[in-house]
Amino acid sequence: MEVAKGNWVGYQTVFYNLNTGKYSHDINDVIDYANLEIDLEGLAAYLDFGYSVFGHTAVKNVQYLLPNQVLSLKDGKLSISETEDKTIQLLAKETKEDDVLGKISDAVNNWADSFKDDILIPTSGGFDSRLMNVLIKDKSRIHAYTYGTSLNQDESRESVYAGLLSERLGTQWKRIPLGKFNVYMNKWYDQFGPAVAASGTYHMEFYDKIKSLESGNPMHLLSGIIGDAWAGAVKVPLIDSAASYRTLGYTHGMSADSKLAMNVDYTNIVEPIFDKQKDHLKSPDFRIITAMRTKMMMLQYLISVPSKMGYPGYSPFVDEDIALAMLNLPVARKENRAWQRDFFKKNNLLFEEEKHKYTYQNSLNYYALLNERLDPLDENLLREVLNPEYLQWINQKIMHIGPKEKIFQTLMHTPKVKGVLKLLGAKNELLNAYFAYITIKPIETLLLKRNAAHVQS
Repeated sequence: MEVAKGNWVGYQTVFYNLNTGKYSHDINDVIDYANLEIDLEGLAAYLDFGYSVFGHTAVKNVQYLLPNQVLSLKDGKLSISETEDKTIQLLAKETKEDDVLGKISDAVNNWADSFKDDILIPTSGGFDSRLMNVLIKDKSRIHAYTYGTSLNQDESRESVYAGLLSERLGTQWKRIPLGKFNVYMNKWYDQFGPAVAASGTYHMEFYDKIKSLESGNPMHLLSGIIGDAWAGAVKVPLIDSAASYRTLGYTHGMSADSKLAMNVDYTNIVEPIFDKQKDHLKSPDFRIITAMRTKMMMLQYLISVPSKMGYPGYSPFVDEDIALAMLNLPVARKENRAWQRDFFKKNNLLFEEEKHKYTYQNSLNYYALLNERLDPLDENLLREVLNPEYLQWINQKIMHIGPKEKIFQTLMHTPKVKGVLKLLGAKNELLNAYFAYITIKPIETLLLKRNAAHVQS
């Protein structure tokens, strides 16, 4: 009997346990802590990416459905089968801009018409959230919220652009100050287990503060998640080997380093997937789809976090029909997102061609480190699977932020100076250690829960 299917882009992931026969959207529901074993290849891949990839997790026999996979249950035993990837057949069918914008507008407003509550739009000022604000017909229902990433969060480009957008559209808008989100790491594990590094805890702080301000006002969330990928902002280099396939979905350093942590090769879990897709990966659009399918394990927290906190979420861009309509626009019009730029210019919302004072600075993670003292990683516990020298390096970096480090961080968070320092070979080891920390912390919790289960049994 068929019990679950993998979503076309990996949204709303289904986890399953081959030993127990359990399956769920929540990985915590399928982990058998009393009989837990670590999947070393799955763990190594998780460390490098900052989330579970290639259908594997850090827990042996706990896996998840990839797109086009089907989970069946018979006599208490789970089995996985593959179906044809019909998405491939729908590529290269050229679409028109007006039709695509109409399709997105219809989807968004049909969704909005299905309930009477207000609409919460996390608004970065970027093209995706900007489009969501523009297309909602009843602007009086919009409650737009933004967080800045700079030390002075009012001066962040996100805050400046979002404020301008709200002013011109006449919508309700407020900036939420962030900086104390590391306290949510346990709450993060409760929702995501060891499947995703604690890289999105700032959204838990964001929505907690929104909830407080809204005083229980029921709202539905409208997200622009992954719209940039289909619109023309994402390009994926040629993938012609299992080694290059492993680069799909990398998160720009927001992860750990498996070679330093454990030096386990996980090529064996990559090669079968690459072999099935290698011919289709010659298509630039299919490479974009594959990159989003890989990253969706992590990216979906942008909707699942607020949904868990009482704001059911929706994005038109996880809809296959809309995503492919955008991908199938003429190549020249997708270049530099020209089709969207022209749309915003026509609506007097192309801020990029206006003169505004703002900063690109992104110091949110450093700011949080200054605000909160993290508990060190448990080296004695984690040495079971990870190199103790790597753990010691992480702890030393995040626990001892001295005057020299603070001066260096000030320079590294000054946009023009940062570029020069990087050209000179400077590396931000403090943030590298922090990203490794938030990646490894869920694994520490996993092992603690396993040990607690052993004591209870």
